[in-house]
Amino acid sequence: MIKKLFFALLVGGAALGMSGCDKAPENADVKISTDYGDVYVDLYDDTPEHKQNFLKLAKEGFFDGTNFHRIIKEFMIQGGDPNTKDNSGPAGQGGPGYTIKREIQPGHFHKIGALAAARTPDAANPNWESSGSQFYIVTGKKWTTEELDQMEQQIGMTIDSYASAQWQADPKNGWVRMVNLQTLQTSNPDSFAIVDARIKSEYGAYREQWPKVKFTPEMRNTYMTQGGVPFLDGTYTVFGEVVGGLDVVNEIGRVQTQPGDAPVKEIKMTMTVLK
Repeated sequence: MIKKLFFALLVGGAALGMSGCDKAPENADVKISTDYGDVYVDLYDDTPEHKQNFLKLAKEGFFDGTNFHRIIKEFMIQGGDPNTKDNSGPAGQGGPGYTIKREIQPGHFHKIGALAAARTPDAANPNWESSGSQFYIVTGKKWTTEELDQMEQQIGMTIDSYASAQWQADPKNGWVRMVNLQTLQTSNPDSFAIVDARIKSEYGAYREQWPKVKFTPEMRNTYMTQGGVPFLDGTYTVFGEVVGGLDVVNEIGRVQTQPGDAPVKEIKMTMTVLK
């Protein structure tokens, strides 16, 4: 698992680069311009905080002059770090000085072209809040049914384990750590039943606050025929998709990189808000 910030975009229909797109698609909210061509993205209404923040930063020119500073083939291209404008700090560690509450929606997944928010690792970010500016666009690869089955199971186990640990770590639930359920079940079955029911009720309500991942037939077909990075589903906020210029994204995703996944040649961007 990558330990730095991540970014992603969801593919929408037949995405075209500037060679096949002489005007912005009607559903495009923002144009990302690079030396490789223009990329048009649609921002989702059901991730309102991410959408409003992205539009705000784009209007202010926050992204202008920043780089796609991290590129991993068959995975994603990443940008949005103000440190990359003038190398004022380590690439991948910059931002506007705030984070955004996660808005992970079950209908949005990491297929090729998905636009998603980067975030810092779990240990420093227990609520999986998004970076205030860093984003990634998915390039990804194709997966088999067997691989998707394994990933779906692993994602579920990972989120369950993490949510359980977070719940137990809450000071108000400290009593759970003091109870030896196995011993109680043997010594006092009636008390065990009461405690067990309380745990299931309280943890169950808490678990509902965390994502659940189930690959639908549509998602499976997309991952198998188009590709993506399904192992990020449920743990990063996908808040938009590429609706034009996917060929530009793929071309950037194939550029030569150096240690640290930085492109050998800088890939600067500017953004234009279209709506």
